[in-house]
Amino acid sequence: MIVHNVREAVHLTTLDPSDIRWRVLPFAILAPSPHNTQPWKVAFLGKERIVLSIDRERLIPGCDPLGRQAFISIGAFLENLDLAAKSFGYRADIDLFPGGWPDMRTVPDTPIAHVDLGEDAGIRPDPLFMQIPLRHTNRRPFRRQEVPLHLVGEIAESYESPLVPFGFSPDRELIKTVAGLAGDAMKVELADIARREETLRNFRFTDAEACRSPDGFGLAQSGYGTIARFFIGQFLLSRKKATTSPSLFARLAEKSVRVHAGGAGGIGWLSTKGDHRVEQVRAGRAFQRVHLKATSLGLALHPITQLLADFPEMAGLGSTLYEYLGIPDTHTVQMLFLLGYARPVPPTPRMDPAAFLQA
Repeated sequence: MIVHNVREAVHLTTLDPSDIRWRVLPFAILAPSPHNTQPWKVAFLGKERIVLSIDRERLIPGCDPLGRQAFISIGAFLENLDLAAKSFGYRADIDLFPGGWPDMRTVPDTPIAHVDLGEDAGIRPDPLFMQIPLRHTNRRPFRRQEVPLHLVGEIAESYESPLVPFGFSPDRELIKTVAGLAGDAMKVELADIARREETLRNFRFTDAEACRSPDGFGLAQSGYGTIARFFIGQFLLSRKKATTSPSLFARLAEKSVRVHAGGAGGIGWLSTKGDHRVEQVRAGRAFQRVHLKATSLGLALHPITQLLADFPEMAGLGSTLYEYLGIPDTHTVQMLFLLGYARPVPPTPRMDPAAFLQA
């Protein structure tokens, strides 16, 4: 589908189109999230406030045991919401953790943010807003083409937060090394039964599964066409085969990651000095702007999350990654991603905006 107008690219609910909150919410939920679980819930208070929380029922405790990726997705959600508000002439005043600082190892059921939306004649739209419906995680194999450094510079300037430094390298040896580490990390993640079942629950093997479940990810996001998806999902890698022969699913996933990462035009990362929840949210906002800017420059981006996972079995590979990137172990790499050139992929599905509203 060719998008002629950014507002054509999302479903605008008709519950109350005069309420600015219903106008910005469809854009906010286009943020990325771990396994596309969309772990957000919102409540409306008064005429202006959005109360944002994490839906703990949509977490993936095996792959994201501390909820770090979920908090990063909160940051991406807030960045989209802020961009959407500006586009409609509103200011978004964001108050993080209004009930106090959360524990670092648990995900609270209390609000993560209060967002008050107010009209502001001085607000100017941000050009990155136009990229929100076009930004997709691209798992299609990259063309072996280096990302020019002048484009990297534009990406680095896409956000203003010295507390979340941006790193990048086009070095082929480093890309090859990270590709190997990423494949090893996928193997480690899927070796655990609980983590593997968690991934299988969120993987859509056929288009029919994707239509029934407006979340998760599948073959379409890896660049397979309609006919290829049909044969793969029905015969080569059906849900039944993946469940009864988990080693097959793990081998194919590991191989896919190695091949995909090895063809990237560069490796990027975002880090923070610590790993507090506010730093995770801040990194999520920065990452969303990085991805939106990359999209505007015609670049494909694919996060590599397994290497940064917080379960103990990943500690060794994570330490090796830090050594190669030159990151001190007192800091935290919040996001690691591949950049390069690849044909577009379809978007991952999204639930209806009304599904996120809590009473």
